[in-house]
Amino acid sequence: MRLQLTSHRIDLSEDLKDFVERRIHFALGRFTGRIKALSVRLTDVNGPRKGMDKCCAIRVNAGYGGPLVVRERQDNIYSAVALAVERAERAVQRQLSLGRTAGKGPANSRVSFQFGD
Repeated sequence: MRLQLTSHRIDLSEDLKDFVERRIHFALGRFTGRIKALSVRLTDVNGPRKGMDKCCAIRVNAGYGGPLVVRERQDNIYSAVALAVERAERAVQRQLSLGRTAGKGPANSRVSFQFGD
C-alpha cells in the first residue's frame, strides 16, 4: 500500500509522519491487497488563529464503487488523524464487505410454481 501524505500550513515533522504512517498501517494494513490508492492531506484551515481548525482528509480507493473520503476536524492534528483513520477503517471494511456480497444472489431470482392437474 502506497501512502501519499501532503500538508498545507502544517509543519510535517518526522514525528507527525511516523504517527500517520503507524496509524494507517495498524488500521488499514489488513486491506493492503485491496486498496489501490491512499492519500492523506493535513491542513490548518484557519492558519494561526485558534480553534478547531486542524483537518485530516483521507481518500481511499478500494476498487469497489467510488473512492471513500473521510474528513475529521479537531483542534489537535494528532487527534484529527487518529479519528479520521478510525472512520476510514470502518468505511473501507463496510465498502469491501458490500462489494464482496454484491452479486452473490441466485442466478435466477424468479420463483416459479407448477401445479399438477
